[in-house]
Amino acid sequence: MALQVEARHVGKVTVMKCAGRIVAGDESEHLHEEFGKLLPEHKHFVLHLGEVNFVDSSGLGLLVRLAASARAVRGDLKLCNVTKEVTHTLSITNLNRLLEVQESEVDAVSAFYQRGGAKDGAMRSGKTVVCVE
Repeated sequence: MALQVEARHVGKVTVMKCAGRIVAGDESEHLHEEFGKLLPEHKHFVLHLGEVNFVDSSGLGLLVRLAASARAVRGDLKLCNVTKEVTHTLSITNLNRLLEVQESEVDAVSAFYQRGGAKDGAMRSGKTVVCVE
């Protein structure tokens, strides 16, 4: 099944709903192209993965590159509605520590508007650092 991507805007956040598989080849290229078209004007992204049942190593690399591209322009990328299969893949590769995963689309969009959260573009290492002056 070819990857289908539908993009819509919720305030300052672009939600990209994906259906299919994120794998090497046309599927990954399609997602990369759609993201690239939006990036010049938008910097906050939510990838809705509720209908994505498989992500291969190339797809994982693409998700990391998309997050890095958004963070490079002081934005961010969050994942939501991640299926069990994809959650397991993110977990065993430890990418769940790099890519923020939210339960629902509402939670993911809301996370961009919450005060006191990580600054735009901050990388999450999974470790908390407290600085006291």
